[in-house]
Amino acid sequence: MSTMKRYFEDGAVYFVTTVTRERKMIFQDPKLCRILLITIEYYKNIFDYLVLGYCLMPDHLHLILKPGPKFNLSMIMKMVKGSFSRKVNRLANCTGSLWQSRYYEEQIRNEKQLTVQLEYVHQNPVAEELVSAAGEYPHSSFSQYENRIDSKKALLEIDLLES
Repeated sequence: MSTMKRYFEDGAVYFVTTVTRERKMIFQDPKLCRILLITIEYYKNIFDYLVLGYCLMPDHLHLILKPGPKFNLSMIMKMVKGSFSRKVNRLANCTGSLWQSRYYEEQIRNEKQLTVQLEYVHQNPVAEELVSAAGEYPHSSFSQYENRIDSKKALLEIDLLES
C-alpha cells in the first residue's frame, strides 16, 4: 500500500507529533532526551527552521515548527529521526529505527490556533499525570515561554514568530 504524498505550504507553521516504535518509553531516560533535543537544535541550524514549541513525552514528541525556504517538513523529520536513531543505536550497539515510520502534522493557520497548540503541547505532561504543573516538566518549551530559563541556555532554543 502506498502512502499519499504530503502537501506543504511555503512559510507555514506545523504542529507535528511523532511516536516511538511500539510506543516504547525511551524518553524516560534523560540522556536520550538530551540527545534528541541537541539533534533537533543541530538540524535547526543546518536546515534553517524555527522551533516555536516542543514537548518530549516518554513515548512521543510534539513539535511546533516552521520550515525554512530550502527544506520541507518531511526532510527535517527524516533527518532528525534518522540521526537520533543512529546515535542511540551506536551507544546501545544495536540497529533499527526507534520511531514509527510516519508522523502526524497539522498546519497552523493563525495566531489563535498557534496559542491553542502551544497550550496543548505544554499541558500534555500534566494531562498524562507526569507532573502536577507544566513548569515542573523538564523536557518542554514551557519554561522558556515563562522566562524561567534563558532560551540561549536551553538544549533546544525556541524561536518567536515576528509579527
